[in-house]
Amino acid sequence: MTPPVSRSLTARFGAPARFWAFLIGAVCLAAQPSWFNVRDFGARGDGQSNDAPAIRKAIEAAAGAGGGVVYLPPGNYMSGTLVLRSHVTLHLAPGATLWGSRSMDDYGPPHLIYARDAENIVIEGGGVINGNGEAFWEPDFKPRPRRPSPLLRFERCRRVRIRDIAIRNAPGWTIHPLECDGVWIQGVSIVNHLRGPNTDGIDPDSSRNVFISDCFIEAGDDCIVLKTTGQLSRPAPPCENVIVTRCTLVSDDAALKLGTESLGDFRHILFSDCVIRGTRVGLAIYAKDGGAFEAVRFSRISIDTHPTHRESLQWPVYIDLEKRYEDSPVSRVRDIQFSDLTIYTRGRILVGGMPDHPLEDLVFRNVRMRITGFERVETASKPRGSSRVRPVGRELDYASVPAALIFANLRGLKLHDVEVFWEAPGDAPERHALYAARVEDLEIASFAGRQAAAEGKLAVIGFDEVRRAVIRDSRAQPGSVVFLGLRKTDPNDIRFVNNELTFVRDAVLEGPVHVHLP
Repeated sequence: MTPPVSRSLTARFGAPARFWAFLIGAVCLAAQPSWFNVRDFGARGDGQSNDAPAIRKAIEAAAGAGGGVVYLPPGNYMSGTLVLRSHVTLHLAPGATLWGSRSMDDYGPPHLIYARDAENIVIEGGGVINGNGEAFWEPDFKPRPRRPSPLLRFERCRRVRIRDIAIRNAPGWTIHPLECDGVWIQGVSIVNHLRGPNTDGIDPDSSRNVFISDCFIEAGDDCIVLKTTGQLSRPAPPCENVIVTRCTLVSDDAALKLGTESLGDFRHILFSDCVIRGTRVGLAIYAKDGGAFEAVRFSRISIDTHPTHRESLQWPVYIDLEKRYEDSPVSRVRDIQFSDLTIYTRGRILVGGMPDHPLEDLVFRNVRMRITGFERVETASKPRGSSRVRPVGRELDYASVPAALIFANLRGLKLHDVEVFWEAPGDAPERHALYAARVEDLEIASFAGRQAAAEGKLAVIGFDEVRRAVIRDSRAQPGSVVFLGLRKTDPNDIRFVNNELTFVRDAVLEGPVHVHLP
């Protein structure tokens, strides 16, 4: 039977159906990319031989043909640096593992896979890339002076795709797109040693139009962290138009993070539908170097901040604005929203600006925070994200405040449908559910909570130097004593609207507020 397409072509142009079928097949065949099997270029895949020369020859052959697929069949391929060229796909078949050499003499530049000023490059196929990370650390996990990091680095490339591969044991950073435009990372599994030094998962750096989805990442540092380091350009280009979705993340540090390197701006960024487990810091913004952070959204994220291998303070949500050095410019952080968060933690949420440079226009909506234990907070200090930072005083460090949610130095804060549950067994220490200091234009709606300690001395909500606030449609949970405590705050500047305070002894009272600054 003649295919419908062929019949229509015959009727229109009068040519035989077999001619059109042949022509269509030839065109489709011509459109198929050429495949270059690395075995044909001398690769052995025995895990012992240096297969880099053969793989490089295959890459050059594909590039010389105008593009093609460099194919690694099942086997173990030991290699140093591979430089990808435009229109080249590196295809690792299931059962194929590309091993990073254990000798730095085989790397130049210091990356296993590297590309610069290339376009339309792909890494795919279902195989594995193993960086041999332990070869570049001391037994106590201190990094050796030289190591191949980042393992995969792309500089000023366009249309980079990494999909359906597994990456294991990176010696340092894993994937680093630097000043790239159009990056798709999908279905990638990254597992690094949780004690491996600086073994970040994915670090989009001054890159735009970045899409990361359906990944599993276990990292000895941050899982997915956006940066503007200025390594190639000053001023640093922005990191913008970024979507991260449907990822599962386990981290020794932060799961989803912006900063600390922030020489350029961050804008139009969406994190959604992720699961975060066994991490110290869930969602974080570290603003230190003058770049602006704006139009950032975190939505539909489940966070469990119980680290798997070491005890430390836990921060399910953390935002910090400070100057890295005395002469550093000040960043601006505004229009940041968090919605539909489920949190299990022993820690606290800490969001802080600077007295002369407050954070602006933040929203927390539909947040459920379950406190499963209590940390010692009296001498706590905030995480800095880097050892190269100036010392700061208490006016910039509210980490010792005893509260589940801490907000300091903000202008324009909305807390809608936020609930705090104290679920730790045994006697609870003194804790506010919510604490705000030096906050202006605060709106609390549909909040529910109580102080941690039964018959505690601290109010459910503590205001210290708060101006222009409204609390509406909120309720004190059973066991509450004082709902709102005030310090250096004018009661006439606070509006109460339609709150359910049946269980409290006092709705508003001067005094039962933690004193952070005299």
